[in-house]
Amino acid sequence: MKYIRKIFLTAVAGLALAACSDDYFDVENAGVASQDEIDEIGSSSPDALIKVVEPLMLGLNNYTYQFDTQGTATSDSPNHNDFGLMSIYHLGDVMNDDLAFEVAGSGWFTYDYQLDYWGAQYVRPYFYWNFFYSIISKANEIISKISDDVENADLKAYKGEALTYRAFAHAYLAQMFQQTYVGNENAPGVPIVLTPEEAESAYAGRAPLSKIYAQIEKDFKRGIELLAGWKRPNKTMIDEQVAAGLYSRVCLVTNNWDDAITYAQKARQGYSVYSPTELVADNAFNNINAKEWMWGADITAETSTAFASFFSFICSYDAGYGGDVGQYRKIDAKLYDSMPSTDARKLLFKHTSTGVQYTDQESRFPEYTNIKFKKVNNWEADYIYMRVSEMILNEAEALAHKGDGAGAARVLKELMSQRDPAWNKATVTVDEVYQQRRLELWGEGFSLFDHLRLKKGIDRNYEGTNHLQSARYTIDAGSWYFLFQIPQSELDNSDAITAAEQNPAPTESKTKE
Repeated sequence: MKYIRKIFLTAVAGLALAACSDDYFDVENAGVASQDEIDEIGSSSPDALIKVVEPLMLGLNNYTYQFDTQGTATSDSPNHNDFGLMSIYHLGDVMNDDLAFEVAGSGWFTYDYQLDYWGAQYVRPYFYWNFFYSIISKANEIISKISDDVENADLKAYKGEALTYRAFAHAYLAQMFQQTYVGNENAPGVPIVLTPEEAESAYAGRAPLSKIYAQIEKDFKRGIELLAGWKRPNKTMIDEQVAAGLYSRVCLVTNNWDDAITYAQKARQGYSVYSPTELVADNAFNNINAKEWMWGADITAETSTAFASFFSFICSYDAGYGGDVGQYRKIDAKLYDSMPSTDARKLLFKHTSTGVQYTDQESRFPEYTNIKFKKVNNWEADYIYMRVSEMILNEAEALAHKGDGAGAARVLKELMSQRDPAWNKATVTVDEVYQQRRLELWGEGFSLFDHLRLKKGIDRNYEGTNHLQSARYTIDAGSWYFLFQIPQSELDNSDAITAAEQNPAPTESKTKE
């Protein structure tokens, strides 16, 4: 493998990820500065280096909500289900049993809902693979440009943010191309793509999960260290607390309960949960300035992607697929019915049992339709990536896993006191915390990843189900229906992964007699 220790001195992200082959690490020779020269710029003139790195950092943040990340949209095939990170989160939610479709619709996300998009030849595994390795590529470009011993606070933060993105991306890749970490530590995962300077730690083929998660932990902890004390200009950027929150997610996957608790606590300092009134307010889940939001995307007139957007599918009020087109996103009936009448979250879904006086438009929604994600004019609703309620749930779950049910209940009560005044448990189990995760984080992109790490199956086929007749599946935990095969394009273009190393195709029936 040939590594050239040179970097473009440009404000444009130039590394394009075609495949994780040996050639991935090569860069052009013309018009470059050596790494030593870059380091010298960072030391002698940090303002000059900031002018190089800052646009790259902005580009990486903006990529999380970019339309058509695959670059293949045409007038005949507009890729309306490719709008960045929220596409990832939404496809995960529709692959689970907490979200139900009203109709099959135009096909966007329908194959995900039917668990038929796992095959190597399909676009979905490629989309997922390309999205996260593109994030890694962009992050590596930033990491390479900033010396390890940089002193400028902003440059340190940009490197910390990039390391966090790289860890975050490797973690989501590992979760969708192999069974969950615990019990499969030595199973083949995904390539580890690092900078040329870190070549000894990179892995061109399918790295064992243990090696991937070791690199993820290293990147997160170094990123958090570099971000310490830095005040970000807005919530679209990752700061120390967001990085800690992302790491706490990974700790739940690896069953590192102590770090899950420590970093969830670190993440949520200074934030507070919505009151019952704030929970159902018009801006609770569409405005980055709302008090629970820790990280998100600020969608503006310039960045809105209209029909090709998360709110096109999740918002019941607008002209999008999940609204006027009629492809409503509903909460699973059994999950909704599990909530007591005193739970404020029942009001986030349309149901006649609530006694709410609905508007004429809401009255036309099917029962169980979500009214959680409200409309913002001109498709300018913001995207939510992290909020403080998740951190409370992370901490409570980790405590429950450690056998401290009383401690878990005390933490969980911080949330539940603002959701259900009748809730007053003295101790809780892991499954009881999980139940609250399902209710609290519905539609925000957690259900599939929770399902995978907790080794849960799905059941859409029960008396009173509101899932589509054609997708009333009962599938056990550990099924390959919930995961992806390595994209065919990667097998075709990389010497490091062979067809013999491909993930298996699921063979069991999706329905049980």
